[in-house]
Formats: sequence, structure tokens, C-alpha cells
Amino acid sequence: MTTPFIFVTTHEVDPRRQDDFRALTAEYTEFVRANEPTMLAHHTYLDPERNEVSLVQIHKDAASADRHLQLVEPMLARAGELSRPVRVEVYGEPGPVVAKALRANADRGVVVTVSPATLPGFTRAA
Repeated sequence: MTTPFIFVTTHEVDPRRQDDFRALTAEYTEFVRANEPTMLAHHTYLDPERNEVSLVQIHKDAASADRHLQLVEPMLARAGELSRPVRVEVYGEPGPVVAKALRANADRGVVVTVSPATLPGFTRAA
């Protein structure tokens, strides 16, 4: 089994648009579930005190994450109207699409960290 590619993004949600953001998150999650079989897991966590939402994605590999960004591009534009990215964390070597997105986020002042090297680990099915 290859090492999964992990992509974590955190966004500050406009407090006046939280209901809209929740609705978009539900739509986005169902779209991903139906259309991205190489995404192994996708979870969203809310910190209501800070109006922050973190999306944790576990992909089969970096190519899966690249395909993901291409597929959800229209939804990302809609999310940009409701929130702003705060930080992005990547675990694994990014592919070209993710690398381009990371550069664009860093250029806008988003905190971006990439940990490309892997050490021993394992994945267990639930």
C-alpha cells in the first residue's frame, strides 16, 4: 500500500454566512463522496468560537488530490464568497495542481506548510 496524501485546509467563515457555508459543505461533501473514489476520507471540523472550519482529506495519492481540486473548482469559488483560507497543511509530495494552489494561497498570505517526506507509518481499515 502506498502512503496516503493528506490535505488539511482551515478557513475563517463569515459569521453572517454560516448557514450558507453549512449548506455548501453538505453539497460539497456529497459531491466528493459520489465522484471521487480515490479520496479515502473527508471530514469537516468546526470551531464555532473562532468561526473556523477545517477540512481534512485523505487521498490515495497526490494524483487524487490534483483531480479533486480540478473537480471541485466551481465549489471552491463559491466557498471563497463565504470564507477565507487561513492555513493549509500538506503531508506528502504535492502534485502539480496542488503545488500551484499552494503557491497561490501563500502569495495571498495564507500560512502553507508542506511535509513531503514520510517516515514509517500504517493505515488500518476501521
